[in-house]
Amino acid sequence: MAVVQIPGPHPMMLPRQQWSFLRRPLRSLERAHRDYGDLVALPLNGRRVIAVFGPDEVEAVHRALGGGVEITGAAGVEMQPRDDIQGRGPLNSTGEEHARYRRICHRALGQHSLASYVTIAIDETQRLVDTWRPGTRLDLLPEITALTRRIFKTYMFGVDIAAAAPEVDAAVDTYIDVLESTPQRIATTYLPFPVPGLARRAELQAGRAAIDARITAIATGRVQPTRYSLAQAVLAEVENAGLSPEPALVRDFVLQLHFAGLTSLASAMVWALLLLSLNPGPARELVDELNATLDGRIPRPEDARRLPYLEAVLNEAMRLYPAAAWEFKGTISPLEVGGHLLPVGAPLLLVPWVTQRSVRSFEDPLEFRPRRFLGGSAYRPGAFQPWGTGERSCIGKSLARHAFRSVVGGIVQRFRLDLVAGQRIEPNPGLLGNRLLPSPGVEVTVAVQNGETWRSVAPTSGSVAANAAGARRADRGKGS
Repeated sequence: MAVVQIPGPHPMMLPRQQWSFLRRPLRSLERAHRDYGDLVALPLNGRRVIAVFGPDEVEAVHRALGGGVEITGAAGVEMQPRDDIQGRGPLNSTGEEHARYRRICHRALGQHSLASYVTIAIDETQRLVDTWRPGTRLDLLPEITALTRRIFKTYMFGVDIAAAAPEVDAAVDTYIDVLESTPQRIATTYLPFPVPGLARRAELQAGRAAIDARITAIATGRVQPTRYSLAQAVLAEVENAGLSPEPALVRDFVLQLHFAGLTSLASAMVWALLLLSLNPGPARELVDELNATLDGRIPRPEDARRLPYLEAVLNEAMRLYPAAAWEFKGTISPLEVGGHLLPVGAPLLLVPWVTQRSVRSFEDPLEFRPRRFLGGSAYRPGAFQPWGTGERSCIGKSLARHAFRSVVGGIVQRFRLDLVAGQRIEPNPGLLGNRLLPSPGVEVTVAVQNGETWRSVAPTSGSVAANAAGARRADRGKGS
């Protein structure tokens, strides 16, 4: 195949391009796609990165995952072999090791384990809604993030770990905080001394020791979880796979699963609740479906087929606000993408934020329309893949879907969340990050759900205002 030069800004524009990406990454990527097309060579992070925007090009990369394409380090900065922050597990393994780790995870997340997780999600959701009172003003971002952490940590150890072992609870939070912050992760990897709030290696190591001690206590029977735990499931499947059930290996597995699940789940819930508050029509459709199906109780797994609109709400929220706005990959063998032959070692940048909002794939792509995912709606394969595909698809997507149904279905059925007027809400991936959360938060007033969903809407500015049906076109596309 003839090698054709991939379009993009001149390499001499590196400082300007890097500053633009750091300052307003979403707008910078949108502009690159608009100016140069579906496959763009961007001078980024000190090298030439191939940004992949078009759905057909994205699909070509996804088909090669696990074979010709692999993951790379944080922010596309390859830190191996010094990066031991994430630990061993399915998120950063390759080849046969990755295949073995995936099998362990799939079996550990089997029916018995899944039933325990669902029960915990339902119980914690019930506890949350029982504490909310009409007239209360709250910020959805910390509320839902704390809920998702509590659900998964209880699942990890089979007990309310914050009450049973506060040092273990704090250790899990430290791990998540470091991995979610690219600056913290890089500093913790490279700096040999502690820096408060930045380089946290000593704190992380002490936390790992506390988690290992807890897992050892579970393995030896000195601690009996009150519910079947993820740690027990992973211990069993590691042994079944012929591996030594070292506490450190089990710890790395459960922490990686927690990190992967938390990143996608909390953001999807917050965005969905915000989008429903902005759009009274879809909110009313969801309330009607929940009332007709559940009779006041929180959704359970057997309700899934009878809640297609709730599933469509999840898909539409993840289309507009993907868990990762972009993600770095790299070729490990020559790969043909969009008529170009990419060499081994080519850094790739997939950008769901741009791809999933393309008018080529979705009509009125900035509007929140869950119905686009009902009735066998067709779209190009690479246009929307919120859970990934192939060798790198999300292992915990079943858990995430069940928790989303329980939390969002439970909240919406009981409460209407009225937006506080005058907020400016923008999607913010953070410094060198890619996880999209509403900034500075989502302030709502809790009201009894009486079906009057139009009352939830209040004057709101920022780019999220464009996600309401009929939003002025002039307000669209003002990403951060």
